[in-house]
Amino acid sequence: MLYLLLIFFPITMAISTFILRRRSELVIFAALGTVLTQVWIALQLPIDQPTRFLGVTLTLSTLGQVFLLIFLGIGVFAFVAARHLPHGENFVPITLLTLAQISGVLLLQDPFITTLLLASTSLTTVLTVVDLPVGASALVSTRVIAAALKYLVLMVVAMVLMYIAFVLTDVFRPGELPGRISLARFILALLATSFALRLALIPFHTWLTDLVDYAETLVSAVTITLLNTTSLLVLILVFQSYPMLLVESAEVLFVMRLGALVSVIVAGVLALAPTSLRRASAYLILYHCGIVFYGLAAVSQLGLAGAIFGAFNQTLAVMLLFVSLGLLERPDGRTPGVLRRDLLRRWPVAATGLIVSGLSLLGLPPLGGAMSHLLIYQAAAEKGWLELSVLLLGTLLAGLGLARIAAERLLGPGEETLVVEPLMLGETELDRPPQRRLEPEPPSAAVLTLLLMLITLGVGLYPQPLLAVIDEAIRGLAFIQAL
Repeated sequence: MLYLLLIFFPITMAISTFILRRRSELVIFAALGTVLTQVWIALQLPIDQPTRFLGVTLTLSTLGQVFLLIFLGIGVFAFVAARHLPHGENFVPITLLTLAQISGVLLLQDPFITTLLLASTSLTTVLTVVDLPVGASALVSTRVIAAALKYLVLMVVAMVLMYIAFVLTDVFRPGELPGRISLARFILALLATSFALRLALIPFHTWLTDLVDYAETLVSAVTITLLNTTSLLVLILVFQSYPMLLVESAEVLFVMRLGALVSVIVAGVLALAPTSLRRASAYLILYHCGIVFYGLAAVSQLGLAGAIFGAFNQTLAVMLLFVSLGLLERPDGRTPGVLRRDLLRRWPVAATGLIVSGLSLLGLPPLGGAMSHLLIYQAAAEKGWLELSVLLLGTLLAGLGLARIAAERLLGPGEETLVVEPLMLGETELDRPPQRRLEPEPPSAAVLTLLLMLITLGVGLYPQPLLAVIDEAIRGLAFIQAL
């Protein structure tokens, strides 16, 4: 059965690549072949045709197929980037295992199994965070362990809240207790808090900032692009399965929008503070997570289309952001430990990729985030000009933060220009130390960065094909029709 093959084939290959993990080139090529095979399987699966297996329903929706293909594409980019960027010894097998878990989340329709799969993805993420490169002599630092444990604890809390909410949905009956506070509000509040933890909305954001600060860039990219976006899709599926939760919980939806607005504003303010490239990147991602969550909490066709389009844009922009950041952090032959301000001159492709990804997260045209932001702004205008003004203010603050970090770290004048001094009396060329050679950008990594930038630009210039797929998927959602 193709459904089972899509889930268990990458698990089998994860075991194989774990055994061969010290042969990195062979493992990367095997992983690429595995992901491409998954793409072929995903294209062969029938759409919206449920199948029962051992009492569990498996089905793949149009939206699920689109994002499954996107996730597999992100896997391809991650494995290609792994040839040049630092990562742990077991990064490839753990990423394959994560892709298998995400495939199960998108295929299985049981909420309790989905909750357990999301919790298992958190455990695999912890393994990648604490994973050390091949031949590493140092132990895992305490800060890395603390970041991994913080992430694990918060995701376990999110799992418990989800489980309680799904248990309560089994006993919930609409209109059963008239005149009293509906149980639907409590259930929706539990789900909103659970997914706010998973999406790193402020004040539940510290796991994301610590992860970006202390984990390898590829680990952060895979975690945020795959798991955060999957969480958003699961929340949409929950709304689809229980539309009455939204009908009876208008006040909770307002609180969800208010929380998203607070997250957008606070992330924009934090981005203005002097900080490192990694922390500034984390604040931009937090801002974008708040924007996407607001679109979902607006519970309108415009807002949901913007949230789904924004989730797609986030996968591309965050992968581009961390690939560029990983290239900028590579040793280039200059004195280590010195704050550099000329990164655009030193690494032009990587620095450009960092700027482009930041602008895409901010929603500036003609990049991929422009259409999603426009749709969410329109949804906010339907709710009132005050909410729209808050979103625009948050975007302005985050944009100023990106401009500040670019001026401080990327756009400075060239440093350490080598000046050849004349030979002194009695000195020969052999008496001088060898000249330091500055390493160029890795060609394949530069090509990967350029390709991600072109895709982001292409999505921004021609969003109609993706919008058509999203609109078709939204029209079939019961909770949109009910509201």
